[in-house]
Amino acid sequence: MKDLNQKVEALAQDLGLDLSTLNERKAFLELTEDDEIRLRRAHDLLNHQSAEFADAFYTHLQQFDAIRPLLEGEGRIERLKNVQAKYFNSLTAGNYDAAYVRDRLRVGLVHQHIGLEPTWYLGAYRKYVAEMQARLWESLGHQPIEYLKTCDALTKVVNFDIGLALDTYFHADTEETRQHKEYAESLVSAIPSGLMVVDDTLAVLSMNPAMRTMLAVPDALPVEAMAITELVRSALLLDACAEVIESGKNQGNIFVTLVREDGRAKLDFSLSRIRFRDKPLLLVMAQDITDKLRVESELAQSEERYRLTFNHAAVGLAQTDIDGRITKINTKLCDILGYEEDELLGMRFPQLTHPEDRADAHVMTTRVLDGELESYSKERRYQHKDGRVIWTNATVSCLREGLTRNGLIVVLEDISTRKHMEEELVRMAGHDALTGLPNRVLLQDRLGKALARARRQQQHVAVMYLDLDRFKHVNDSQGHAAGDAMLAEAGRRLTQAVRETDTVARLGGDEFVVVLEGIDDSRAVTARAQAILRALASPFSYKDRELYTGASIGVALYPKDGLDTDSLLKHADSAMYLAKEAGRNNVQFYTPELNAEHVRRLDIADGLRHAMANHELELHYQPKIRTGCGQLVGVEALLRWTRADGTRVPPDEFIPIAEDCGMILPIGEWVLHQACQQIVVWRERGYPKMRVSVNLSARQFKNQDIIQVVQRVLTETGCPPEALELEITESVLMERPEKVTVVLRELYDMGIRLSIDDFGTGYSSLSYLRNFPIHELKIDRSFIEDIVHDESHAAIVKAIISLAHSMKLKVLAEGVETQEQLDYLRAEKCDHLQGYYFSRPVPAIQIDDMLMLAMAS
Repeated sequence: MKDLNQKVEALAQDLGLDLSTLNERKAFLELTEDDEIRLRRAHDLLNHQSAEFADAFYTHLQQFDAIRPLLEGEGRIERLKNVQAKYFNSLTAGNYDAAYVRDRLRVGLVHQHIGLEPTWYLGAYRKYVAEMQARLWESLGHQPIEYLKTCDALTKVVNFDIGLALDTYFHADTEETRQHKEYAESLVSAIPSGLMVVDDTLAVLSMNPAMRTMLAVPDALPVEAMAITELVRSALLLDACAEVIESGKNQGNIFVTLVREDGRAKLDFSLSRIRFRDKPLLLVMAQDITDKLRVESELAQSEERYRLTFNHAAVGLAQTDIDGRITKINTKLCDILGYEEDELLGMRFPQLTHPEDRADAHVMTTRVLDGELESYSKERRYQHKDGRVIWTNATVSCLREGLTRNGLIVVLEDISTRKHMEEELVRMAGHDALTGLPNRVLLQDRLGKALARARRQQQHVAVMYLDLDRFKHVNDSQGHAAGDAMLAEAGRRLTQAVRETDTVARLGGDEFVVVLEGIDDSRAVTARAQAILRALASPFSYKDRELYTGASIGVALYPKDGLDTDSLLKHADSAMYLAKEAGRNNVQFYTPELNAEHVRRLDIADGLRHAMANHELELHYQPKIRTGCGQLVGVEALLRWTRADGTRVPPDEFIPIAEDCGMILPIGEWVLHQACQQIVVWRERGYPKMRVSVNLSARQFKNQDIIQVVQRVLTETGCPPEALELEITESVLMERPEKVTVVLRELYDMGIRLSIDDFGTGYSSLSYLRNFPIHELKIDRSFIEDIVHDESHAAIVKAIISLAHSMKLKVLAEGVETQEQLDYLRAEKCDHLQGYYFSRPVPAIQIDDMLMLAMAS
């Protein structure tokens, strides 16, 4: 552990990961304090699941043959799981300081040490990010915007971690390159030939030990910046140096005799000009030919070292003849290309080069052989023996013997892993992980380019905003796995329903966008939209079930409905909401009037989020009257909203929006709490039989554990259960009757009174109706309105009353507004009445007056 911590600290220093650098990285990723706050909230939701993530992480890795051996060993997998569990635990902790960074480097070093390649590491990152997003959806699915922002924050910190993890790998590669560099420098230092580099002023830049020995330069004497004439007093050599610097033509066999303490020495100098950072340099080489046998021996040793270096180099090396045929290769090149040595010898590199790169390779190689270039380096693709594409960094130089060009030296560094990582990062940044479709970022890019083309060519573009119908029901009833399967299949069908030139993207959740280019008119768009609806109409198979969905599609057209991406997406989104309100599974085109309505909906949704905190909501109560004697038997709690500026928002306008945006859940619980408190107040004032009914929305009934909510509210307020009546719509009863029966039975057993609201407007099954533990049916006001003049409505009301009484149920008629309606219902023995004839919904204080008046009379 101590060695690992030391390595982590050394790595952090090498990478320069100080506070400024870390802040810069966070800024580049747009990782803000708001993101950290969201991640800390997610931490509270996911903290207890860190061990499960670690288990899933390594279970996923162990499925692959290439990785499994790396994880073997006594206790290794458990230790790694422990490290990874701590990692997951800190990922959403919201504190990304220096200690956090060192912990990330420690994880990267461990995986790099055991040999886990970045390709697999990135795949595992994707795996657990998808797991975490799925778990987050379970908690934040009712807040889609917050869910998206939390996922975005998670993506930012994961990319922050990926960068740190990749740094460990890149640092390892850099360290290996540095070692090779040091090895090469050691080779240069060890070669027996004298080697000296001078600049264009003939000042010495460097000198190897062999040259020092030949020139009898003491080791302690610094030679850098000394003039070459101070070391070698030879006019012949000085003139040759100046000529080579000027002309660039190499010279050799420049013989100079030096007088040394050990006698005379004759040296053979060779001069060549090289370029470094666009500056000419002179490479001066010398051979001491006074001791020919010693030189030949040292030369033999040098050749052996070269052979070893060539054969064991970490990069692929090859030599070719002047015709381009491979004459010599090392083992690494065979490994990179997948061929045996005898297969490669005699082949030409164009045979191995990717077809798309051959023309460029031919041009560049010709320039080297013609002397136009000394060498070149380029990223180039080659074909592995098994057909795979190998990305390399190819360096090609000319092979000379003296002034004769005999062929080429080719150096191939395999960079496939890095290229694949780059491609994967680009793909992840622009594509949805579940469906593989472009995400919002790539959609913006493609739509922007489509609009630019349409602008140049004076064409039309259609933007379809598509939302799957009933998808939430599938997700809630069948589970997220079924929902994910439906989304993936929907993406595939959408892609098949459009042209190859069109774009299908997933924005998140069950929302998709289709971009159609080259559209002539709206009829073509309608035809394509109908094709999409048909494609989604077929059942989706999941395990042994058939699931159904449809789509609500909103369309905006360029340039009529907008000139930029944001406007078109916003207007198509508005049209989609109109399609939902029009009954779903249809297509609606954007209009300015629609936009105003959509803005109104957004304004109401936003206002609802602050209404409770600002005390803008209140309950009014409408009396329920016993038909025979006119006695007040209870009231119905009805929600009213008056904004801070005094504007009243009608319930039939804001309640459906509250349902759509999810605010109905906290608002519904608030209504229940307020109503129960009011019951207690009335009973304490001497009205012991007072009962209040509260409407339960469909979303409350399906999304909340309504049993626990009711129990909690009754306990907190001290309200007796028999004083509370819950009203449920007929449609809720029939959606999942078996489950509804269980819930209603628990409420019934608690002593709560239950009634079916809006009865007659749905499609109740009498067989189910008998099984529901209910007390009362409420006849919808639409039947009462024309009861005196419409015989069919009168017959329906009469039948409902008769049916209810046969089942020992009470009946309440809503919407009673005239004496004639009252007389008819009284004649048919309807039990209870409610409507403007008796009273509009009024504040609680006015109900107090009614109760006092009733008691006094």
